[in-house]
Amino acid sequence: MDERKAYDDIFEHVMHMLNDHQLPVELVAGCLMAIAQRLYRTHLTQEEYKRIMDLARFTEVEPYDVTKETLH
Repeated sequence: MDERKAYDDIFEHVMHMLNDHQLPVELVAGCLMAIAQRLYRTHLTQEEYKRIMDLARFTEVEPYDVTKETLH
């Protein structure tokens, strides 16, 4: 599975949880962050984990265009 397919599949499921199940965006986002951190912590060295957490902390990201995607 390539990275685009993985992203699209997870994004589709997230949108389903937000729109069809009306889950709060903070709950869904928090769960995704917790899963990501535990995966990184499990598979990376301490130094690699620290670097990726610093990267996540300091990287600016663009918000989704809510006119294209329905976020609840």
